[in-house]
Amino acid sequence: MANLSQSSLGDIQEKDVEQQVTSSHRKRNIMIGGLVLLVSAVIAIAIAVPVSLARKNSIETNANIAAATERVKQQIAVTTVDIVQQEEIALNSASLVSADQHSIHPPKYAHVVSPYSNLTRLKIYKPVPEARVFVMGDIHGCLKEMNDLLKVIQFQPNKDVLILAGDLVFRGPDSLGVIRRANELNALCVRGNHDDKVVRLRGYQNKFGIKSMSETEEIMPEGDVGDPLKFGNKHLEIARNMNVDDYNYLAGCPLILDIPTLEARVVHGGLDPHISTLTDNDPWSVMNMRDVDEEHEPSKLKLTKIDPDASNVHWTTEYQENAPNKNITVFYGHDASRGLQLGTNTIGVDSGCIYGRKLSAINIKTHELFQVDCVGEQGDDDE
Repeated sequence: MANLSQSSLGDIQEKDVEQQVTSSHRKRNIMIGGLVLLVSAVIAIAIAVPVSLARKNSIETNANIAAATERVKQQIAVTTVDIVQQEEIALNSASLVSADQHSIHPPKYAHVVSPYSNLTRLKIYKPVPEARVFVMGDIHGCLKEMNDLLKVIQFQPNKDVLILAGDLVFRGPDSLGVIRRANELNALCVRGNHDDKVVRLRGYQNKFGIKSMSETEEIMPEGDVGDPLKFGNKHLEIARNMNVDDYNYLAGCPLILDIPTLEARVVHGGLDPHISTLTDNDPWSVMNMRDVDEEHEPSKLKLTKIDPDASNVHWTTEYQENAPNKNITVFYGHDASRGLQLGTNTIGVDSGCIYGRKLSAINIKTHELFQVDCVGEQGDDDE
C-alpha cells in the first residue's frame, strides 16, 4: 500500500509539474501572441496614419493646385484681354523712337536745344487701315473754329484720327481749351514754335518755381538757342495756367510724326531735304523754317518780309527738287502768309485762321479738303 501510494503520489506530482509547464507555456504564448498583436497594431497604425495624412494632403494639394490653376487661367484671360486691348489701342497710337543724343549728327546751322524743351524728335505712327486720318492746320487757340471744323468733317473719335500740325496755342481766345479738346480726342500732334515756347517756359517754372521768373526783362538761361525767351514773354500766361495734363499733352507733341504706311510725314515748319536721317534735323529749323537761303540754310522770314533781291526760295521748292523719297508727302503748317499750299509732295495746311481767314483740315488718304471761316485776331505774328 505504501509503495503504491508513493508511486501514485509521484505520478500526481509529475502531472502537476507538466500542467505547470504547460500553463507556463500557454501564458508565454499568450503573452507573445499579445505582444505580436500589439506590435502589429502599432505598425499598422504607423502605416495607416501617414497614408491617411498623405491622402488628405494629396486632396488638399490637388485642391490647391486646381485653385491655383484656375487663378492662373483667370490671370491669363485678363492678360490676354489687356494685350488685345493694348494692341487695338496701339494701332491708333504713336510709338516713340528715342534718339540717342550722341548718335545725332546735326547740320552746321543747328541751334542749341533748350534743356527745358522736353522734346521728342520723332514718333512713328501706324493707323488702322480703315481709319480716316485728318491733318488740321494751325489752330492758335481758336477753339470754336476747331469744333466747327470737326463737325464739318463729321469726326468720330473712336474711328477717325486727328493730327494737329502744331501751334495749338497763342493769340486766340482759348489756348488751354484747344489743348484739352485735343487731349480729349486723343489727337496726335507735332510741336509748333509757339507750343515750344510754352513748354520751355513751363519746364523752367516746374524746375525753379514761378518766383524765379519775376524779372520780366531777364532772359531765361537756355544756352545759345535760336529764339531766346524773356521771363516776361507773352507765352508765359498760358504756361502758368496749364495743369499737369495740359503740359504733358503739349510736351508730348514730337518734332516729327512719321506715318510710313501712308507715305506721309507731319511737321510744323518744314524739313531739310539734304538730311536723310530724320532725327538729325535741327529742331528750331523744323519748327520755324519757311524759306531757305542761297547757302541752303533755313530762314523763318515770312513771304512779306523777304527782300525782293534775296535769293531765298520756299523750303518746299528745295524739298521737291532734292527729296530723298519723292513718294512721301510732307504735311506742314506755320506758313499762313502763303496760305493753303497743295503741292506734289508737300501740303501746307495753315490757312490763317488766327488772321480771320480759314481753318483747314485735309484727309491724308484722299486729299479731300475741309474748311471753316474764322473770326480771327488782329495783329501780325513774326515769331
